[in-house]
Amino acid sequence: MPKKAITRRSPEERRREIIDAALTLADTLGLDRITSRDVANKLGVTSGLIHHYFPTVDDLVVAAFTQTASAQNDQDEDACRNLPPTDALRALLQRSLSMGSANARVWMSAWVAAPRRPELAREVDRQMIAGLETLTDLLRRGHDADVFRVPDPAASALRILVLVDGVLVQVSMRSETTYGDVHALVWDTVEREVGLPGGSLRP
Repeated sequence: MPKKAITRRSPEERRREIIDAALTLADTLGLDRITSRDVANKLGVTSGLIHHYFPTVDDLVVAAFTQTASAQNDQDEDACRNLPPTDALRALLQRSLSMGSANARVWMSAWVAAPRRPELAREVDRQMIAGLETLTDLLRRGHDADVFRVPDPAASALRILVLVDGVLVQVSMRSETTYGDVHALVWDTVEREVGLPGGSLRP
């Protein structure tokens, strides 16, 4: 009987596999509590292979968070790039309010671990600034088009993100809870923040 061919993964494929395994574990253990041994056991490989791609567990934690946060920021930017300002803001809020609990927990774990992990703290800050800039640019575009009334787009964007992040914390902890009333509060508050008539923004 012929031997089964062994498929070798490219370095990039192996790296993605390790990061994906780390993210799967992070959903139950927490991003800040995974170890290279945990990931190795998950994949059925040695810890040495994990360290070949990620010399320290901090390197792996940063890479896992970056993959999740960068994908979210890129998708947010794509979702609103070609839409009129009101539609773009609606799409951005819908994406934020419908974030899955797994992604929410990655962000929560990163926030918790950041004070103890300087590299992670820098990456969390970078990704948060990227999200803030996307929203700031959108608000500025709406203000310039006389659709929104936001004299200080950066300040308004920060207030909106603080509000949405508060919901994110709840979702990460209590994924089975229905947040209809809280989501209504978000829509109402954002409408007031950007000077839109009540009920004109929400889906």
